[in-house]
Amino acid sequence: MKSLLVYLVALLNAPTPAAIPAKDPIPAYPTQDFRSPLDIPMSLAGNYGEPRRLHFHTGLDFRTNQVEGLNVYAVADGYVSRINVSGSGYGKALYITHKNGYTTVYGHLQRFSDKIEKRLQQEQYANESFSVDFTLKKDELPVTKSEIVAFSGNTGGSGGPHLHFEVRDSLERPINPMLFGYKLTDNIKPTMAYIKFYPQDERKYYSSGYRVRTVGANGIYQVAENLVSLNADKVSFSVNTTDRINGSGFTMGVYGMKMFVNGEKKFEFNMNRMMFNEKRSVIAHIDYPIFMNEGRRSFHKCFVEPADECSIYSDVQNRGLVDLSDGKPKAIKIEIYDFAGNVSTCEFNLRKSDAAQVFKTETLEYDQMLFPFKQNEFKNDEISISIPPKMIFDTLPLKYNRVETAEPAFFSAIHQLGKVTNLFFDFVQLKLKPSKPIPAGQEDKAVVVWKNESGNWVSKGGKYDGKILTTTTREFGDYSVKIDTTPPRIRAINVAPGKYMRPLKTVLFTIGDNLSGIKSYKTYIDNKFVISEYDAKTARLFHHLDSNLAAGNHEFKIVVKDERNNEATYTISFRM
Repeated sequence: MKSLLVYLVALLNAPTPAAIPAKDPIPAYPTQDFRSPLDIPMSLAGNYGEPRRLHFHTGLDFRTNQVEGLNVYAVADGYVSRINVSGSGYGKALYITHKNGYTTVYGHLQRFSDKIEKRLQQEQYANESFSVDFTLKKDELPVTKSEIVAFSGNTGGSGGPHLHFEVRDSLERPINPMLFGYKLTDNIKPTMAYIKFYPQDERKYYSSGYRVRTVGANGIYQVAENLVSLNADKVSFSVNTTDRINGSGFTMGVYGMKMFVNGEKKFEFNMNRMMFNEKRSVIAHIDYPIFMNEGRRSFHKCFVEPADECSIYSDVQNRGLVDLSDGKPKAIKIEIYDFAGNVSTCEFNLRKSDAAQVFKTETLEYDQMLFPFKQNEFKNDEISISIPPKMIFDTLPLKYNRVETAEPAFFSAIHQLGKVTNLFFDFVQLKLKPSKPIPAGQEDKAVVVWKNESGNWVSKGGKYDGKILTTTTREFGDYSVKIDTTPPRIRAINVAPGKYMRPLKTVLFTIGDNLSGIKSYKTYIDNKFVISEYDAKTARLFHHLDSNLAAGNHEFKIVVKDERNNEATYTISFRM
């Protein structure tokens, strides 16, 4: 009875979701305008729309034969419209706007061509910062098709040498670059491994679903006995599917999927184009807990969650849910296809059977139901979270626990707000009241901390008003308060006092922080500011020494601040 009551309450409080938004029709993109950005045979390490942690991949990852420094070419005439340099994300990234109105993006670059590098350094020295993000006027840095504009690298959040390449339209929507005429040899059909079924009736909140293995090869798949019996009136399902491309050992995402019931199409998605702010919709499109807990295994849903408004969907009826209430078997057909047109299918029958008992009833403990189309507030005397509409993709039972901790590093209890695998579409406001006094003079050192999926406490920042810390977050999970009074760490790697550095050409250090994170750093030679590069994934900071630096003794100084303005200074002498 309780399960039915919960379900009815959820239905009453969650308005019927709006229909899938009408999409702008996909235009006929120019297929002859763009050349390849590299001059080696095209091979991919990642494709457009591939599910990644917290985002869809919005470009192509061109392999560079595991090396850096390959020529990167402007794919067509245009002008450099933006340069973005950071120690994370796209690293060194270049944006070129073309005469046809599209902009191409080149990410994880090692360095830029001389004329672009010169303009970049002007901006960096003007701001005394390695990290810059600026736009340029149309006539400032024109480029021609096949001009070398950069060299491939491994900067930013890259996991290995490659070139990240995007095409965006005038609305900043990333478009599948394959639509612009790029060709790959590909006769490999997508593979399927599992189908997972979900109840969509009153069992929805009390069952984690039911998984069956698919069997088959060469694009033809089926399930055991060709019949799946489920103890629910209404169901949905997801498919564990991936793709490969000839000549690449990397696993790719699929281009699209269709689902038919009794011969009628009920659902389709394809990876042609999306808004840039829709990248995070991956948390609704795939079964994200499986993705995080099972080694990035992608189960693509054949249905649309109530508040998922991503523009990849089309021809969706009743959100892709399958009604089994009449007891009659339903003929299901799934078609999965890649960009080259290779298609894999799986056909089976689906029926309701109360005797099946595959949706096992699980204990549901919760303190409050959260609804996707309402303003949700959860609060008590110590913690509150304000959740605007459409920040969660479906009704969510929220379980809260307060756990006391004797660890002196914590200045509040640990507040458990649901599961770490539950996520928001965007930032929501969280307020947390310390349960121990913040030491006088350290009020600006207090931070909200969150335990990530690896079990590590990481800073979420926050502003303390003397009573409450206020911050923003996009995650459920465990929260508390800590104080960061520890300065950042600086360690020399290849330089020692008085060392002769001319043959090495580069001074190399590591920098890091214990909690709130690196906010800024500056480097100086003989008290004159110089640009040094920072790679967040390796925590390495390095400066390429000017070959014209005078012979003799010099002093290199690093000043690093963290997000709580703790500062560390490191000074070392060297010889040239």
